[in-house]
Amino acid sequence: MLHGQSARPFQVGERLTYNVSFTGITAGQASLEIVNDSDENNYHQLHIRFIAKTTFPLSAIYAINDQIDTWLDSKNLYTKKMTKKIREGNYKKDSNTTIDYDQSIAITNGDTIIIDQFLHDSYSLFYYLRTIPLNIGETINFAAFDGKKITPFQIITKTKETVTTMAGTFPSLVVKPFREGTTLLKNKGDMMIWFSDDKNRLPIQIRIKLKYGSMLLKLKDINL
Repeated sequence: MLHGQSARPFQVGERLTYNVSFTGITAGQASLEIVNDSDENNYHQLHIRFIAKTTFPLSAIYAINDQIDTWLDSKNLYTKKMTKKIREGNYKKDSNTTIDYDQSIAITNGDTIIIDQFLHDSYSLFYYLRTIPLNIGETINFAAFDGKKITPFQIITKTKETVTTMAGTFPSLVVKPFREGTTLLKNKGDMMIWFSDDKNRLPIQIRIKLKYGSMLLKLKDINL
């Protein structure tokens, strides 16, 4: 169980596996996992790992093998550290980010920016939003950090829907991140997240609308 957080809807060892499709075509698999809850310099950190891989036949055309690890403050779930290992086609990029809230700085691959608030990365939201009330029509303000810049954005809980996946059928809360009334993602995309409307508040479906199509992550397997 997470350190001092027994009432939370998740714990160390939880692993969620997703089927990934692109405009209706099977594209690969992805997973979200809580690796551990460790103590570093008297701070407890929750280690989250996201992995995405294309599968055949798409992998023969455009191979993706990404791994993002992020460490969150175990109590308040803001981002403290993040590493990215991106392998997409011929594109390769590695980055390491450390956020020092005491010094009000964030350092990525040696580049430093000044910060003045607690920050969330995209993957921390899949856990933080499971711990707070999500009321239809209400908007929540956040500051997102991708390792280079801070982006203010909002999240609105839009509606309720029932979604069927390989892992089961779930009444769900539909959540949309947005920025100043426009799309949030750099590639002009749009994102929606479906959280199960139950005690586990699982992210059961994630849809990202891209410029040339739509990517859908749909829950396949749950290991709680």
